[in-house]
Amino acid sequence: MAAKKKTSVSKKMLAAEQSDKNQPAHPVLVLIAGFMAAVLLFFCCACGGAAWWFQPEINENPDRAREIVAEMIDIQIPDSYQPKGTIEMNVAYTMSLRGAFYERFVGDGLLTLIEVNSRFQADEDVREHIRETLMEKGGGGTPLIVDPSDAKTVQVDINGQLVPFEIEIGRDPPSGRTFYIVEGVFKGKNGEVLLAMRVNEDNWEETSIIDMLQSIGEPLPN
Repeated sequence: MAAKKKTSVSKKMLAAEQSDKNQPAHPVLVLIAGFMAAVLLFFCCACGGAAWWFQPEINENPDRAREIVAEMIDIQIPDSYQPKGTIEMNVAYTMSLRGAFYERFVGDGLLTLIEVNSRFQADEDVREHIRETLMEKGGGGTPLIVDPSDAKTVQVDINGQLVPFEIEIGRDPPSGRTFYIVEGVFKGKNGEVLLAMRVNEDNWEETSIIDMLQSIGEPLPN
């Protein structure tokens, strides 16, 4: 039976503050907590300071993770990444967010796919706000030092539109470990989708990752 838990933003933040500072929060929770804070700020500004209460539902269910990804986009994820769970929430019936996260079955690697669907989506300012928030928060769980000179951009054709994916190299000063970070935002089947990856240098397989990005939007093999 799948493990299931529902936790409010405030409880998560409190738990994070009380935990060992040397133990990073799960990257998915870092991503969602940052995104929700930005969404709350937007609604408070747009709606005269109204307070909105909503709770994300984190569900450790690999089968549901596969279902959500299939509903969001067509993509061929490398076999080295296995589905682990999902996160879903609804913001005052005006914006929904759902996503799935995959982890490498060997080594340190995380892939997150997050979809945002809003009734305000036609508003270009709101869409840009969503995009900037997603790109800023990314998929990493600990702060890394990134050298811009090591970064590169891969342009991927998704349904006739060129989408930039940033590939950066980040270093963790305490441990000296090096990570590859991949981020991109594109139009999915129902809304804006963020793809974010964080992979340890020893497990980085650039060819398979580029192949995955190029498979987005393409018909899946039978």
